[in-house]
Amino acid sequence: MKYINNLIIGSGISSFVYSQTVKQKQVIYSGKENKVLQSNNLYEYDSVGGNSNIWGGYINFKRHKKFLKNKRYKKIFEKNLFKINKIFKINSKFANTYCITDKNKNIFRVDKKLFKGNLIEKKIFKISIKKNNIRLTSEDNKTIFVKKLILCAGNLNLIKLLYQSNLIYSTDIISFDDGPCNYVLNIFINQKNNYYIPMPLIKIFEKMLFKKSKLYKILNDSFILQKFSNKINKHKILCENLLKLKEKKIRYFLSNHVTNLRINNIPIRKFIKSKSKRINVFSSGTIKKYLPGPIIQDLIFDISINK
Repeated sequence: MKYINNLIIGSGISSFVYSQTVKQKQVIYSGKENKVLQSNNLYEYDSVGGNSNIWGGYINFKRHKKFLKNKRYKKIFEKNLFKINKIFKINSKFANTYCITDKNKNIFRVDKKLFKGNLIEKKIFKISIKKNNIRLTSEDNKTIFVKKLILCAGNLNLIKLLYQSNLIYSTDIISFDDGPCNYVLNIFINQKNNYYIPMPLIKIFEKMLFKKSKLYKILNDSFILQKFSNKINKHKILCENLLKLKEKKIRYFLSNHVTNLRINNIPIRKFIKSKSKRINVFSSGTIKKYLPGPIIQDLIFDISINK
């Protein structure tokens, strides 16, 4: 049995940013199954780094500049956890899209070494809320007592964990928002209503062959575009049906961003805080409104104002 003051479940971009922007030492628990789970419109890389290690980090630069007016958000970027680099020429129609990179200018990926020895590759199977602490049960049936718990698991793993903890039930309704994502030719586009990211053929082949890109070269345009529609798709599904998880091959160069995750129409953060004030959650599901295109700046802004 162990006692830990501050523990994070999950090891994606939200977990990394949170762990580096609070004063208290955080211990991070993460699965290491190295597979992709899929259910309904949810896709999730179930291993260290989470989905950041599949899609890479695009930034909506206009939203980023807007958020920089918030002192807490600005302070996070002053820590130089990663760099923001342009990937399109200034005169490009797509100059609003930047990416986050590491110190070597490679696309930023979250890996174990970034957590400086505080990451344990073991899944938490169950949460039990007690009066003075939270009791966690790991996959090898070990017990951990926690004073404060931060949930940064992907949306699918989060729902699964809540179900295993008897905090939600098979008949509960899970709802979330996302938007269509596909490919179009750069002939007739409507930038007012949709968000486009150029996807050169060489990058498509690179992602198909190597599963992800390592770096981006500055370019102006491309014939093929990744289109994030401004249309919002609203989903509702029984918990028991959502938990019929499948192992899938990820769509390496397609992505959709799940937001506004709710349990019985209660926002996920509000739902979890109603169970215990000692628990907080950070994931794409805590973002209230779906917006097409990059979401990383919104994830970081959510951490800055809610941590």
